Amino acid sequence: MKKYLSITALLIVVTLVAASFQTPKNVLIIGDSISIGYTPFIQKALTGVNVEHNPGNGGPTTRGVQNIEKWVGDREWDVITFNFGLHDMVHRDSSNKYDVVKGKISVPLEDYRKNLQIIVDKLKETTATIIFINTTTVPENAAGRKVESPAQYNKVALEVMKKNKIEVLDLYKTSLTVHPANSKPGNVHYTEQGYELLAQPIIERIKSHLKK
Repeated sequence: MKKYLSITALLIVVTLVAASFQTPKNVLIIGDSISIGYTPFIQKALTGVNVEHNPGNGGPTTRGVQNIEKWVGDREWDVITFNFGLHDMVHRDSSNKYDVVKGKISVPLEDYRKNLQIIVDKLKETTATIIFINTTTVPENAAGRKVESPAQYNKVALEVMKKNKIEVLDLYKTSLTVHPANSKPGNVHYTEQGYELLAQPIIERIKSHLKK
């Protein structure tokens, strides 16, 4: 009986030691200032998981095309979420100021489509589960952006993701209910509570993939 207990105890110790040396899961979040806002809540929720955001603001897809290889680096990511759109749809005037009337759109829809495809091609070279998070809402009187633009850019993004069999998380739908009570008028950004609410469906989606 003592011998049996000793073997059992040894197995438990070995199991605990092996668990302590397990490589932590790695999650990369690529995106704009909205993703910067919700990332800390994802990091807090996914204890024991290495969750990183690309350096700074991911900006428009043009910046993504230029930097995607550097952002991914040589780490083996388990899950990569990415988002582009809010900066693609911005209108800027000749002095680079946001101006939806006189300004020129930063990245037209067809260029957005092409850029997304380039980014997707690079991400598909990894072994990670890839999740596209679509663009959140634009309220009335938002500087340099039109209310209807998110739906237009999300439609193009969905077509690209379907073509490439990339999973899509519809954060736009969530943002429609979160934004009104958790933002300032005419601002695409959120309060801390707003970012926490936006993080919830992302946390659940990432968790579901990390369990596989």
